[in-house]
Amino acid sequence: MKNIIEYIKDKSYYLLGGIVVVIILLIIINACSNSSGSYDKIEQKMVNAAKNYYASHEKNLPKEENGTVKVTINTLIEAELLKEVKDPKNKDQDCSGYVEVTKVGKEYSYTPFLVCKGNYEPKYLTNIAKESKQDEYGNGVYEMGGEYVYRGDDVKNYVSFNNQLWRIIKVDSEGDIKLVLANATEDTYPWDDSYNEDKKNSVGITTDYLHTSIRKKLNNYYKNNFDKDTKAKIVSKDLCVGKYDIDDETTDIFSVEKECSIIKENEKVGLLSASDYKNACLSESCTDIKSFGCKNRNYMSNSDEFRTWLLNSSSKNTYEVLYLDEDINISMASRSKKINYVIYVSDKTIILSGNGSYNKPYLVK
Repeated sequence: MKNIIEYIKDKSYYLLGGIVVVIILLIIINACSNSSGSYDKIEQKMVNAAKNYYASHEKNLPKEENGTVKVTINTLIEAELLKEVKDPKNKDQDCSGYVEVTKVGKEYSYTPFLVCKGNYEPKYLTNIAKESKQDEYGNGVYEMGGEYVYRGDDVKNYVSFNNQLWRIIKVDSEGDIKLVLANATEDTYPWDDSYNEDKKNSVGITTDYLHTSIRKKLNNYYKNNFDKDTKAKIVSKDLCVGKYDIDDETTDIFSVEKECSIIKENEKVGLLSASDYKNACLSESCTDIKSFGCKNRNYMSNSDEFRTWLLNSSSKNTYEVLYLDEDINISMASRSKKINYVIYVSDKTIILSGNGSYNKPYLVK
């Protein structure tokens, strides 16, 4: 009987110890999840405080489209709209930060930037892209003329933005990120289908990008597919819509200078350019537009993802345009092709998670 009692005691100690361990683990897990949630709550309080602040300081709000202003945590505390912000993981440490307000149409978007040193800081997509390493086959990021360009046939440049999958083309010299939609549209569209006096037919006119059908389509996509908070992250850029003569071996060399000899300023949405396709290629045999070698070691040659009109038209006539389908071809502007939309997002774009792979894309906050 005594042995049985001792046996039960031993088992009870083990059971009690196991329960204590489980309780401790649950406390730790709960603390971690609560602290993460607490940062979200702090950011929401910052946004609410900023809205109240500008309700009585309307004259300080930006007046121009995509104009921005900032209000710091300290200013909000001084205005008695926010209490001191302590780090949820370290109550002895103050957090810093600000709220950026962007004018989008007739509305304003409020974006919090919170820093609790060592525990919670923004992860900027620009920095992550710049710091990306090349793999053993050379796929990865290359610095080219002050820009950071993704090159190769297997690059981790996937981004989840606006509930859509995009790919990073490059980080430009201003730190903004050029994205291309990872899947072409299901529907097809003409680049332009205006009546052309030269051809006496509705084959399209390529002399002025400003009045083309494709530009209207791109602008409508921006208006109808992004909310104000997403639009606040998209920045305007000049589009290089210069022309190529792909039949002339002396002038069909890829050239950013040639493309940028004609510019359309302050556009929100564009298309890929011929040089985007060339720069994505790691093959040394990719020298001119008609080089079949450009399909090698080039993620943009994947026709499952990329099948699109380009920005660049022919310099030989007023009705033909370049398009991408594994390699670069030329077509009458009035014919219908799919589209891979292109946008730039701000250098202040923050990501929550991901490693840039197809299965774990960078998730934009």
